[in-house]
Amino acid sequence: MDSNNLDSKNTKVEININDDINEKEITDITVNDLNNETIKNEQQEPKVVEKDSRLKRICVNRFWMYVLAIICTFLWGSAFPSIKLGYEEFHINSQDLKSIFLFAGMRFTFAGLMIVVAYCIIKRKLMIPKLCEMPDILTLGFIGITMQYIIFYFGLSNSTGVKCSIINSCNTFFTVILAHFLFKNDRITIRKAVGCVIGFLGVIIINVGLDFIFGGEKENKKLEWSFSFKGEGAIMTSCFLNSIISVLIKIITKKGSLYKFNRTENDKTEKKKKLDIIMITGYQMFLGALVIDIIAFIWMIITPIEQIEGSTEKPYRNVSFKGYLLMIHMSLLSAVAFSIWNTLIKFNDVGKIAYFNFLIPIFGSILSGLFLGEELFKVENLIALILVCIGVIIVC
Repeated sequence: MDSNNLDSKNTKVEININDDINEKEITDITVNDLNNETIKNEQQEPKVVEKDSRLKRICVNRFWMYVLAIICTFLWGSAFPSIKLGYEEFHINSQDLKSIFLFAGMRFTFAGLMIVVAYCIIKRKLMIPKLCEMPDILTLGFIGITMQYIIFYFGLSNSTGVKCSIINSCNTFFTVILAHFLFKNDRITIRKAVGCVIGFLGVIIINVGLDFIFGGEKENKKLEWSFSFKGEGAIMTSCFLNSIISVLIKIITKKGSLYKFNRTENDKTEKKKKLDIIMITGYQMFLGALVIDIIAFIWMIITPIEQIEGSTEKPYRNVSFKGYLLMIHMSLLSAVAFSIWNTLIKFNDVGKIAYFNFLIPIFGSILSGLFLGEELFKVENLIALILVCIGVIIVC
């Protein structure tokens, strides 16, 4: 009896074990199937994410960040002699605002077109912004191109080049201050403050010379401490607008849009993935410059263009081949520099990238010496360059 009972019990146990094994096998098959489907779905999607991560690795790498930021400032610095030469080739009176507005508008219109066309070729498809992206593009274009450059050239016509160059460097300070209050990970530190002061001192030295510090006087480099809202005030406003644009670009890349109605919970993540900073840069530049062109054309219809005093050539007539090459060069440098700069802002702290703006007047002065025959080998240039480089090392 006892042995029979044991046998029956053992039989039951075996059956139970087999049942368990069968259940586990069925479960394992189901899980594997699910895992295989998940893996397939994941493999189909994120080619874009891989590209973005590769781009991010380049932009956040310290060496490449230095190289790309310096390329941008070098290109913007080359705009100084290019604009002066462009005025000569297009026979533009530098005191006639409407002529200058049209020149600036043409430059940025072509730059925007270059970005859009080149990007369409690279992507092999027509890159058109979505309707939900237009509010951001129009805002960036109006503030960063239309308002900023109209105010800048208006201020430039009512101030001296030396003061404009020095005040224009204040946009670094504005950007660092705005970033401090808007982004938790971009606070002002002692290192940033010291670096900004050293860099700003370098900008002053390259513009007014060492005589300014040691008490000497040079008539052509003497800095007058006068201030007018039409001149210096306008330049300072332009700097502030430039700083706002850097901050707005960072907000767009972090949150997907400047506007809350474009940032719903359902599509917030999707927008972050699909946000294309190069496309946005191209269209905001093109549309913003188009407004400047329209303003300049309407102004020219109302008031005739002023010729250069003592010249028989009419502005924008009989332009040489060199003049067209200069326009292409200025458009190209703007297209490349703005695209790279905005991409760097997307992946890095705004305050850190903004500091490289101190290099623009340094490169502008050096390149003006090379192409305009101005004095190049000066102690001021070397000292200014060293100071700005020290500042960059301290900040970055």
